[in-house]
Amino acid sequence: MKKACCLILVLQMLLLAAVSCGERQPEQDAASSEEPLLSEEVSASAEEADTEITRENVPDSLPDNLDFAGKTCTIYYSNGRDRYKHIEGGEELSGEIVSDSVIACNESVAERLNVDLRYYPENSGNWDTITSLVSNLIMADDDTFDVYLGEQYGMTQTVVKGFYRNAFDLPYLDFDQPWWNAVFMDNLQLTSDNRMFLTGDFSLTTLSDLWIQYYNKGIYERLFGDPDEPYHLVLEGKWTIDKMSELIAASYLDLDGNGSISQEDQFGYVIYMKYSTVDPFMYCADIPYTSRDTDGRVVIDMNQERAVTLTEKTVGLFQQSAVFSESTAAFPVGKALFCGTQLGGTETFREMEDDFGFLPTPKLDEEQSAYRDLVADVCLLMTIPVTSRDADLAACVLEALNAETYRTVTPAWYEVTLKCKYSRDLLSSEIIDLIHDSIYTDFLFAYSPMISNIGQIMRTLVNNNNTNYASGVATILKPAVKQLERMYTALEKLGEP
Repeated sequence: MKKACCLILVLQMLLLAAVSCGERQPEQDAASSEEPLLSEEVSASAEEADTEITRENVPDSLPDNLDFAGKTCTIYYSNGRDRYKHIEGGEELSGEIVSDSVIACNESVAERLNVDLRYYPENSGNWDTITSLVSNLIMADDDTFDVYLGEQYGMTQTVVKGFYRNAFDLPYLDFDQPWWNAVFMDNLQLTSDNRMFLTGDFSLTTLSDLWIQYYNKGIYERLFGDPDEPYHLVLEGKWTIDKMSELIAASYLDLDGNGSISQEDQFGYVIYMKYSTVDPFMYCADIPYTSRDTDGRVVIDMNQERAVTLTEKTVGLFQQSAVFSESTAAFPVGKALFCGTQLGGTETFREMEDDFGFLPTPKLDEEQSAYRDLVADVCLLMTIPVTSRDADLAACVLEALNAETYRTVTPAWYEVTLKCKYSRDLLSSEIIDLIHDSIYTDFLFAYSPMISNIGQIMRTLVNNNNTNYASGVATILKPAVKQLERMYTALEKLGEP
């Protein structure tokens, strides 16, 4: 009964949101609406509705008769950034569509599998603490938790400690399903036959922690004309680093008239700092910094001509005087054209007087086939530890949670909250779809702290105003290669008796 109430409430809210969004759709012809449908047409429509596969009813490959007889599955997760609202939801139904959708999702999975689904939010869990927290638990052979969700930066540093099950050896997990980020997981693997870290819709942070570029439509219109022009550039494949740099340079205004750059001026681009904000630019050009040998092992290959060009353009962009790197506060008050931050930050801009738009991180050049948008290294990765009391149950629960999140929670967050409630026009929604399809991570980025931080070398180059890519790589390439070799040596020892 509780589950049914949850689902009914969520469906009601989705319906209301759809009606609100529907104001953007062409109005139905009044004459046609007065004509009743023939009974045959009604029957045909009903039959078609019964068979049509949509996101909300897409089937999974789990058996229909699963029954775990009330077994407990406990999930431990990093909550240093208040992730609970996307994992557990609120304490009770509140009318907030995302939170209530999460509650309904959890109850649906628990009832379907007949499991006691429990969560443990680690409020001190963060990128710099989750490594030791998880290590202490597993090394103590603590079997309390069946699943760990930890922030990527810390979790990847435990990859060669033998803490996690190989997901390829477990039943129920179907990585061909749309709720799994297959390319993302491939790039996290040390070898092609061992997958320890999982990411999919249940870890909604792959969306909320995605780096994007916002722009102020009001400023753009006042300075350059059509406020939707950046959208058209994106859709035409012409949104490049050169174009963004050009617009940044042309957007600075000395608003306080003191003849020098100050926080009261209008800027072309505002960021929190020239560190993490730079990361997406290192990977936006789709440069293959690594390859795989015949054994499926990663080989670092930084000798890339396009990386030289990318460095010159990226350093040039961030070193402009029109870039303010101490705060993003100027953007929501209408004093910056661009703002580099994560997609989950959209909510903070809802009260802006000017309309704002979403853009992917720009391409290196127009010849590049697709956009690449990096997920921040604080996103949550899923693992099943060797200490899990029932790894098969844990795998089944993860498959079910990712599937149900894909069907219900992601639409609530993405389709309704982000595209309808937050975004202010249909073209914005089209761009957000494109951004969603560009989600990416890279092996070098994910394991950067373990390989001389070579995966974040662009941060160093930008902060030192250094365009000499080859020289920057040369200083850390050898130690990075040696550290990668040590990782493989440690991995091999795990398989020894």
